[in-house]
Amino acid sequence: MAKQRAFANQEREYQARRFGKLGRSAVMTLATLMSFVALGLLVADHLYRPDTFRIEQLKITGQFRYLKPGDVEAVVVDSASGNFFSLDLDQIKAKAQSLAWVESVDVRREWPETLVIAVQEHRPAMRWGKGKWVTTTGRVIELPESIGAKNVITLNGRESQAKRILMKATHWKAKLQAHGLELRGVSLSDSDAWTLELFDQAQNTEFDLLLGHQDVSERLARFQMLFDKKFKFAERPLKRVDARYPDGLAVAHANAVSTNTNSINSSAFPSDLAIAVNP
Repeated sequence: MAKQRAFANQEREYQARRFGKLGRSAVMTLATLMSFVALGLLVADHLYRPDTFRIEQLKITGQFRYLKPGDVEAVVVDSASGNFFSLDLDQIKAKAQSLAWVESVDVRREWPETLVIAVQEHRPAMRWGKGKWVTTTGRVIELPESIGAKNVITLNGRESQAKRILMKATHWKAKLQAHGLELRGVSLSDSDAWTLELFDQAQNTEFDLLLGHQDVSERLARFQMLFDKKFKFAERPLKRVDARYPDGLAVAHANAVSTNTNSINSSAFPSDLAIAVNP
């Protein structure tokens, strides 16, 4: 019995020493963590104090045609001055993007005291309707009227189709120039029918070309062939051309006298001439 009590006392002393060591370790660990937290708070307080690590340089980059770097600086200067680490980059970006000519903005810090604002301007490609523009990325936007562009193509249609119409207009512009025709307008109706507004450089007149919604490329190619053969140097300028026929065109001349022909059915609009591909 005496031996059992001795072993029991030794076990209790061992457990007491063990828990004592664990308690001291836990206290030391907690004290260390609290020290690091306190140090971190002190460092953060120093880093984020308004009078330390101040932005000393504002760098505005981009290719500017309609904007000036000063325009961007004027709207962001209040938000862009202050502590390097505490600046609200999203707020600065939002202010820069509020400018009419700005398409996108990227804002970043550059150690140790510089804020960089990279600006991408809207690049208007063609007019959209009466008061808007479509950009090179296919976005329809409103821009100041101070754009001094001449002979700009005007597009019309659903804004959701702006990029498609822009791509078609760009493609057709190059193809038509080879035939002495200047593309002035492109319209896409709700039924997906295409109409082109063309300027005949030789006649110095404008006319409409109706392409419809089927076989548009083939119809345009047929018109170009017949234009070179029959209309390019004709005495009477064109007023309207309907290419929505399987084998020819219906043509209306400016100030024309009606002429009957049996080449094709030309009842789509009042015309004075109907021309088949293989008359």
